[in-house]
Amino acid sequence: MKKFVLALFTVALSVFMLASCSPSSETLDDLHQTVEKACAAADFSNLEFNFKSDDYSEEILMYMYGVEDEDLIDSIEDFVLSERSGMSASTFSVIRFKSGTEKSVIDSVKTAVEEVYVQSLMNALMPYDPTEYEISKEYKFKTIGNDLVLVISKDADAVLEAVVK
Repeated sequence: MKKFVLALFTVALSVFMLASCSPSSETLDDLHQTVEKACAAADFSNLEFNFKSDDYSEEILMYMYGVEDEDLIDSIEDFVLSERSGMSASTFSVIRFKSGTEKSVIDSVKTAVEEVYVQSLMNALMPYDPTEYEISKEYKFKTIGNDLVLVISKDADAVLEAVVK
């Protein structure tokens, strides 16, 4: 019995040590709370947020954001994607990957979003609103734990700081 308890204690201690030594201690809250923090840091009032559980949200992920590959979609645990209205560059989106997802998969999703969503946004803004176009050129991606965050806002740094608190 003592050996069993000692073994159990050793395993628990090992798990604790591995978790506390993970490469990134930054994590995001529940996606609804993360959106609230982002909205408190910047004006995203012109955005509609679509969560994975919403109707047609996977279509938004595929067609607006360019993540069409089934293997990439299967690696995604959850997401919140913004849909803009009008001629504003403002964007806040988080794609949460399943635990253990390889960095190359996250990078592939990032590339797809850059090539489809970000480029189409810049192309739409360039001839009509130079100020918003300049903001769109300063888009920011950040990987936080298992989450890939996209922010396009004049307050992008403040948004990223707010969501990791």
